[in-house]
Amino acid sequence: MLTYGAKEKRVFPRICIKISIICEIADPETKTIKKKIVLSKDISPEGVYFEVNEMFPLGTQINATFQLPKSNSKINAALKIVRIETTEKENKFGIAAIFIQIADKDRQEIKHLVERLNINRLLELTIKKDASDLHLVVDQPPVLRIHGELTIMDMPRFSAEEISNLLFMITNDQQRKTFEATKELDFGIQYDLQNRFRINLHQQKGYPEAAFRLINTKISSFAELNLPETVKDLARLREGLVVISGPTGSGKTTTIAAMVELINQERKDVIVTLERPIEYVYSNAKSIIKQREVGIDTGSFSVALRSSLRQDPNVIVVGELDDTETVRTALIAAESGYLVIVSFHAPNTIQAIDRLANIFPVENRRQVLSQVSHCLKGVVTQLLIPPKEGGRRLLATEIILTNDAVRRIIRNDELVQLPNIIQTGASQKMQAMVSSIKNYVERGLIDTETATFFCDEFTRYVR
Repeated sequence: MLTYGAKEKRVFPRICIKISIICEIADPETKTIKKKIVLSKDISPEGVYFEVNEMFPLGTQINATFQLPKSNSKINAALKIVRIETTEKENKFGIAAIFIQIADKDRQEIKHLVERLNINRLLELTIKKDASDLHLVVDQPPVLRIHGELTIMDMPRFSAEEISNLLFMITNDQQRKTFEATKELDFGIQYDLQNRFRINLHQQKGYPEAAFRLINTKISSFAELNLPETVKDLARLREGLVVISGPTGSGKTTTIAAMVELINQERKDVIVTLERPIEYVYSNAKSIIKQREVGIDTGSFSVALRSSLRQDPNVIVVGELDDTETVRTALIAAESGYLVIVSFHAPNTIQAIDRLANIFPVENRRQVLSQVSHCLKGVVTQLLIPPKEGGRRLLATEIILTNDAVRRIIRNDELVQLPNIIQTGASQKMQAMVSSIKNYVERGLIDTETATFFCDEFTRYVR
């Protein structure tokens, strides 16, 4: 891209928004007024940016007339072109123009619009409120999930067009094309040094909406996360399959990040992570960490996983097991001497193993369970539970480690017997979910009603 003219630091933020602008441009040679209608790409209280199919000299003055969304009055202003850029489109030029004459009330109206549609303001609010998620829903104010509870913000409702404008600010041309074609888009952005956002764009009833997951880029320690020492033992393994399971939003990615960082600090390994999108960003310590994002660095988890076997890995992390080919390759890798750590959506250990097998056709179930019984080293199931006094949610865990009895149960498809093994396996560092939750009740951190809600088995302890 070629650029003519200065690119000065902005005093005010800008918003991406499409507004029709009627431009009157004086032709110095013919002394005539040329009229053009252009569509803005962004606007701020300082000026506007638009694309046009002809080049104008720097310093050209433009008389502009336009109307802001939801406004009943037109704005008349004088602009001066201060920057010209070539674009990827043939015979299209990007024009940046500043306001050299505009009424104070009109500038204030633009300022209010920019403040309202500034996505950074919402992301900053999410961080300040210590929220885990931000939801943008059509015809509703922004909604935050704070310590597990949804909180509607005291703000005006967003229209479908306004949500589109908000999302336009954080997506590039390729991402917009993908979203238009598939109606789904997952990606991540780095907000500042400490915070990233994982973003899912989707449609509901034909309208664009979005869910933002806040990720603190500081990788928490095992102690900070209250993870059992047994999870450290699993991270220190040299081979086999380790499954981190739990419902959506239960901290699986955070636990895996702590495991990866432990390996990074202790061993000279090659670690390949397959993610959609990348959430935590690692810095190489003793290990080499290759982070690959599905949709950017590779086409799919299954393709990337097969490719990773040729990248001299010691540890492979799979952020999502979403098809038979990915599961099959993960099992082969675990059987072949790699440590494979996977994230999987399941509410408990039985369902984690059962769902792994159910990804395949029913006639393959026995074969898959036999493979799992040989390579599985452990399953960690997580829940995040709101404490009685409010604040950050508490991590409850269930842990099963494979021994001869567990392998036999999995191989023979007798998964209903696993809870008994877990209950009696405390001496082997296994832990039942009910025991983890019971511990929080005894310490007065959660009440019995909450404990029963998250664990049906807890009812036996309150009779």
